[in-house]
Amino acid sequence: MTARPLVELWVQRELLGSLVLRDLRARYAGSSAGLLWAVLNPLIQLTILTTVFSLVLQIRLGGPTGVPFAVTLAWGFLPWLALQEGLGKATTSLVDGGVLVRRMAFRPEIVVVQPVLAAVLQEMVGLGLLVAVMPLLGEGVSPSVWLCIVPLAIQVAFGIGIGWILGVLHVYFRDTAQVVGAALQAWFYLTPIVYTLEVAPDSLRGLLSLNPLCGIIEGFRGFAVGAPVSWWGLAYSAVWAAVTLAVGAFAIDRARSEIADLV
Repeated sequence: MTARPLVELWVQRELLGSLVLRDLRARYAGSSAGLLWAVLNPLIQLTILTTVFSLVLQIRLGGPTGVPFAVTLAWGFLPWLALQEGLGKATTSLVDGGVLVRRMAFRPEIVVVQPVLAAVLQEMVGLGLLVAVMPLLGEGVSPSVWLCIVPLAIQVAFGIGIGWILGVLHVYFRDTAQVVGAALQAWFYLTPIVYTLEVAPDSLRGLLSLNPLCGIIEGFRGFAVGAPVSWWGLAYSAVWAAVTLAVGAFAIDRARSEIADLV
């Protein structure tokens, strides 16, 4: 693994932070609600999912006894939403931001990571609000909720690694974005978001646990509501994050000299 892309992230951390904030401001510029939409959009989607799966289909999500469906669902859905949005935009970031790479000499690794971190920042706002409203939904916040920083860190590393890989692939193969869009739809249902592992059939539980997102999502839920957390599952997800980060760093460093000419 080459460490240069990771070093660049640290050296250019102030620039990266400015790009993330600029992206969020530009996204909601001109709207009366402004950054409030960063919370309203996930809330609307959560309401729809809760209504469909809990009230209409009456599907048992599982999870800790007594925890409201909406709370259990939210702790899985908000991290997924950030990963989905971050990867979707990271995939096309080098092509969409070709001017930045060619004329302004922005490091390609910075351009790819920016949408990943912007999505994570919105996720953190949503999770903070969720912690605040949980008592209103009849569910106390577990003292271990601060440990959610562990799955969050794994998620960030995983998202950056995959983002680098997909961003480079899209430079060479412009169908990558379409494939990623379809793959993310399938990945959503293969991840314990609208259900938990304990309600999955025994024949599928082992297969579903191989999903690197499984440990991350279950970790968020467990730490937030005080349920048991599989540290082995988190370790498995962390290994995947480290591997994808290494592969992504290698890929974007190897393609660095060609990216500006191809975008």
